Amino acid sequence: MIKDQQAALFLQQLKLQYPAAFKRNYLLYSMMKTKGLLDNLKELIPWLLAAMIFVSISMSLGAYLENAWPDLGRFRAQGLAVLSIMLFFMLITPIVIKQMKHSSVSLYRQLRHTPAKLAGIILLQAINIAYIESSFLQSLLFILAMNFGFVRFYKENLFREHSSSHQRYYLQETRRVCFWSYKQVLKIQCRLFFSKRGSAKAQRLKPQLEHLQQLHADALRFEQRLCKSLKHADVETYLDGMMK
Repeated sequence: MIKDQQAALFLQQLKLQYPAAFKRNYLLYSMMKTKGLLDNLKELIPWLLAAMIFVSISMSLGAYLENAWPDLGRFRAQGLAVLSIMLFFMLITPIVIKQMKHSSVSLYRQLRHTPAKLAGIILLQAINIAYIESSFLQSLLFILAMNFGFVRFYKENLFREHSSSHQRYYLQETRRVCFWSYKQVLKIQCRLFFSKRGSAKAQRLKPQLEHLQQLHADALRFEQRLCKSLKHADVETYLDGMMK
């Protein structure tokens, strides 16, 4: 188990060496961290946000489409509005998954199939608009889309009871370092690609690349150790712990 002092010292050293890693370097996931599977009323927060943002947008967009193209009818206008939000989720999800892949291995393994799930939901919604025309099915698909495309990214659960807010903060800051170092590796690789092999510029960039690759690997390993200390590995281990 990683002690708080270890995590604090690790991040303090990184802030001194790489202050840019902690500036304008945002992650689009795990904005809220909860304990176990259900953390009282906190679980309602992402759903309330989803309703306030996406349900209201779908209603406004549906009303606009119905007024602009009266031949569509109310159901299809609303259905197309919901479909457009689903497509937005499909557009943004690969970006979030990409961030996870290079900053949190455990979360990436859990959520990497989200685009495929959203694709299935979008296909069902298109079939519903064209043939089935079921308002109940549309509502169900919209809820599923908000769950996969927003709620599961906004909220990260399965944290242990002993985990504190500052420990979860250390975890998020470590993930920011992971993703920042990955972006720096990409930038240097791009500069090397356009540099002549054996040139002075290439020789100068290669040690930087190796250093940042090592930093990324070290930060990822530290993030994995933090996850093991603060989180249950999966739902099964969480339920096993509850039964003991």
